[in-house]
Amino acid sequence: MKHIRLAGLCGVALTLLLGAPNTARATVTYQMGASTEIPAAQGKVRLHQTKNGNTEIKLAVKHLAPPGRIVPGSDLFVVWVRGLAPGSAAQNLGALKVDKRLNGKLATTTPLTSFDLFITCEQSPLATIPASPELMPVHYDKQ
Repeated sequence: MKHIRLAGLCGVALTLLLGAPNTARATVTYQMGASTEIPAAQGKVRLHQTKNGNTEIKLAVKHLAPPGRIVPGSDLFVVWVRGLAPGSAAQNLGALKVDKRLNGKLATTTPLTSFDLFITCEQSPLATIPASPELMPVHYDKQ
């Protein structure tokens, strides 16, 4: 009788460990916010919590305008994240790869789990402080 109970408890424990869905690693998709500077632009961002606690970001934007039309002197778009804590600095995630049709993509990862994401027009992919305006904002709060 004790052997059957123990086997049953082990089976339940394994089911809970292996078969339970992991909601902490769910993927969510957000529509990117509208921006008056590029009213035709549309975008989506897919966010996925990885096994090690990072957030995987897959961003796709279409119908962009050339960056120099939005901010004179700009050559490219840069994607940024900023933590939600007061005073958090924005972090450059990289330049948006834009094709001839003005569609752009970026796939990257951040250690942040809650943040604001946005795009700016920049002169360099190595910008350390975002230029204004912040375009197509997304607010993500994992809580």
